[in-house]
Amino acid sequence: MTSLTLNRTPLKKSFRKDQPIKEVVDHLFDNEMENESVLISLEIDGENIPFEDNAEINNRTIQEFDKVNFQTQTSTELAFDAIDSCNDYIDVLTEKIKLMSDSYQQGKAEEANALFVEMIDILDLYVQLFSRIHLTLKRNIKDPLDQSKDIQKLDIHLLSVLKALIPAKEKGDIIMLCDLLEYELIDNLTQWKIKIIPSLKKLKTSI
Repeated sequence: MTSLTLNRTPLKKSFRKDQPIKEVVDHLFDNEMENESVLISLEIDGENIPFEDNAEINNRTIQEFDKVNFQTQTSTELAFDAIDSCNDYIDVLTEKIKLMSDSYQQGKAEEANALFVEMIDILDLYVQLFSRIHLTLKRNIKDPLDQSKDIQKLDIHLLSVLKALIPAKEKGDIIMLCDLLEYELIDNLTQWKIKIIPSLKKLKTSI
């Protein structure tokens, strides 16, 4: 008989052995998963399969397996896991900025412009990720986030730096551009890394 568990706990409902895995998943979403929980993976006979990769498993029947564990995480847990990725983004951005500034100062405009586009794309991804993390934590942690004011200040400063970068680049003002990149932008990103992100990680102890 196949063992079906949710986070290692036996499922409340019994299923026929000829039912497809998809029907079990549908039942979990409708009845057994907690609010704000996300199904992240299926552990099938010892093999861990990310939920987004389980399409080929969906239509296979329960009886084809010995053990199936459905693993979930709350949105808050996922937010805390994602905080470390913010540091990775900042490290990549800092490296790109330094390379870009060097390229501009050496007159390698084409190389620098390509790095500028990459940097803007990565920065956009970072901002989107951090915004989701911050909103999730604000929604799910009872105590108000003391960091919110600092986050708002850094957010406003980051936006002002970005607004100044574009005209400096369009005018070809390399001195202004490099100053904004090396000092303003890197300093802003450093503040996220040394002040905001560690303080958010400490909130994990409050849940």
